[in-house]
Amino acid sequence: MDDHMNEKEMPLKEKSLREKSQKKMPRRKQSQREKIGTANNPEEMNRERKRPEEIAQEKAVPEKIAQEKAVPEENAPEENGRKKKKKEKKPKKTITVSALWILTLIPTVLFMVLLVVIAVFLFLRHQGAANLSQAVVQESVVAPEDVDIVEDDDGSITYRGQKYWYNEDLITFLCMGVDKSTDETSEENIGGNGQADAVFLAIINKETGKIDLISISREAMVDVNVYNTDGEYAGVENMQLCLSFAYGDGKESSCENVLTSVSRLFYGIPIHGYMAMDYNGLADLNDDVGGVTVNVLEDLTWADPAFVQGNVVTLQGEQAILYVRRRDISQLSSNNSRMQRQKQYLGEFLKSVFANVKSDPTLIPTLYSDAEPYMVTNVGLSEVTYLASLIVEHGYSYPDMCSVAGDVLQGETYAEFYVNKAALYDLIIEKFYTTEKPE
Repeated sequence: MDDHMNEKEMPLKEKSLREKSQKKMPRRKQSQREKIGTANNPEEMNRERKRPEEIAQEKAVPEKIAQEKAVPEENAPEENGRKKKKKEKKPKKTITVSALWILTLIPTVLFMVLLVVIAVFLFLRHQGAANLSQAVVQESVVAPEDVDIVEDDDGSITYRGQKYWYNEDLITFLCMGVDKSTDETSEENIGGNGQADAVFLAIINKETGKIDLISISREAMVDVNVYNTDGEYAGVENMQLCLSFAYGDGKESSCENVLTSVSRLFYGIPIHGYMAMDYNGLADLNDDVGGVTVNVLEDLTWADPAFVQGNVVTLQGEQAILYVRRRDISQLSSNNSRMQRQKQYLGEFLKSVFANVKSDPTLIPTLYSDAEPYMVTNVGLSEVTYLASLIVEHGYSYPDMCSVAGDVLQGETYAEFYVNKAALYDLIIEKFYTTEKPE
């Protein structure tokens, strides 16, 4: 039916239906372009035929799908009666600013500690060298009366047709093992303040780091300064070297008295310092170096079952004291065999010290600190550090060891050791002199 038909010419029934339809869905008048577009698009033609309710429902479907996709996982519906488990996110590993600061600080602190250790070591070394150079006492060595020598104007001596000069590169120390604790000593106990049970001269060459050890018998008959019970000087008597320690306070004056007697015995050679060590302190020093290994020189099973002659034993703690101290006093020459053990132990102990000091620079201060309660010395930590550094710098080599020669005789009460003076002077020339003229 033509939309432009005259309403007057339209039948009455059709006119009524048309009015009802227009009341339900008012339509705007399409432009000519819209009419052409609708005619060419079938979906738009179908849309024109759909009710408004259907169009609204179609618009709602995509919005519902979008809302379902946006539902959070914790609110998602259960699948097959099982709630979908939310995946937990692992926290990211992050390094905070404070952690980075600490990691940077650690190497810095370690470097600073290393610098302090090096600085302390260099200071002790320098101070020790300065102290020892000031302590040098140049004395003229007086030869025994029956030895033929010629003293020359250039400071040399001629002995058996050879010119010799005193070796000024040497530093000599008197070392003593004391058989009584210094805690029990006093100035009022003159003559009863212990004895020097082991006596050594340690000679260190500053230029080469070489060590020489000379063992002196405790029973050697020497000139000793004696004092009365009031501590007053009472003259000089010839007696066992070990007793020279008893005539003193058990500390500095006792050490100095032994030093005087040894210097006399060695015809006036310069001795730069002394150190007296109570045997009771040896156990700690022995263990500081991890024990000392020795090949047992004689049967001492009566002192320790492990001390079978020929056994290799790593001495621990009190064993070290037993090995260097015990002897069978019923045997006249028992001190000589004990001196061999003492020299052996000292050599192996030094070997252990310098084997460990390269990896542990604190070992020398540790040994010095552990020895202090049992030790009397005029040698400080700086001097010890300096000497140890010399030895390490040149490479430690096992010390040359020897003993003062002589004969053991039975005295009225005790054994007496009489030194062979000619052999002793030969030893002095060998150890303390050089054929090279000093510059």
